[in-house]
Amino acid sequence: MIHDVIVVGSGPGGATAAATLASHGKSVLMVDRQSFPRDKVCGDGMPIEIMKLLRQMNVDIHRHKLHYHRIEALSISSPSGRELKTIEKQRDVFSMTSPRYSFDNTLHNHALQSGAKFEQMNIVKPLMSADREKVTGIIERRDNQLIEHEARVVIAAGGVASPIARALRGENKEQDVTAISIRAYACLKKPIEACVHFYFEPNLLPGYAWLFPVGEDRANVGVYLHQNHGQNMRALLDEFCAELDVEMEIDPATVKTWSLPLYVSDESRAMPGVLMVGDEGRFVNALTGGGIYSAMLTGHEAAIQAIKLLEGHPSDYDRAWREQLDSSLKRGRFVQKNIVSHPTLFNGLFTLTDLPLLRRRFLKAIAGDHY
Repeated sequence: MIHDVIVVGSGPGGATAAATLASHGKSVLMVDRQSFPRDKVCGDGMPIEIMKLLRQMNVDIHRHKLHYHRIEALSISSPSGRELKTIEKQRDVFSMTSPRYSFDNTLHNHALQSGAKFEQMNIVKPLMSADREKVTGIIERRDNQLIEHEARVVIAAGGVASPIARALRGENKEQDVTAISIRAYACLKKPIEACVHFYFEPNLLPGYAWLFPVGEDRANVGVYLHQNHGQNMRALLDEFCAELDVEMEIDPATVKTWSLPLYVSDESRAMPGVLMVGDEGRFVNALTGGGIYSAMLTGHEAAIQAIKLLEGHPSDYDRAWREQLDSSLKRGRFVQKNIVSHPTLFNGLFTLTDLPLLRRRFLKAIAGDHY
């Protein structure tokens, strides 16, 4: 059987792409090496733009019983300790935190209900045309056999370790385009405000630490480093938690690290027969490490462009995603390199935030999609 589209990876980007394609009547096979529901290591922060995308996709978070915690405020602390805080307006779309176990499963089920099919597979490489010029499907390893699955278009959404991306462009091990994070869930002794906190500690710049409440008595805490020069990530996390004015107890079973493929603006995410989305396309904001919103956005846009290809119309995936994401991701990289990396300048800009216009622009620049 030749599918219209095979979507490799059923995370936010892949599930969004599969749901969009299926809702347009295309035959879609969604594959992942894991079964669902499954956990995904993350900070769990969901900016308001994600809620808007869910609305556009007709995802009813209440019907799907999404586990979420509504966020009412955002706080950023400078290296000098000065706090900048904003309160989110009350409206029917809002920022939230949501464990990826629940959030990803909600999008996965939405794709299935839209008509996509799902199979758990161990994908080893892309299936190539006879002349090796075009991707024509995927190759699965099942026991000792290699099994081919053909598709007119492949959407690669398998994440940073995807065999599709490795086969087509190789591994990029440059430190400047790879970051690392560590996160844990903590039980809180007392309820805290529904506010996401970013702490730009001097020893972490241009990275930061975070405290994101995911419930009245539970929080996601973590550390994001743009580059790791041999630091002990667990020690950094423990040091951060010890300095917080919050009584908590870390669940050691939830302490996990993961790498993040940071945005690179000058490379194409479209190759003959394949479109790359989310982490596989390196759509992670270098300043914040955020990638869920861009994964969903690129997943949707890849699906739209795939539909054009299937129906014989002109398609330009690179132009489409650049129009929506390039400027914001470039801004994140610029702020990370030219402001956050310089504590004196960073602290100085905090003193100008009493002016409403500058305050709004500064928050947008530092918090990115979270503001």
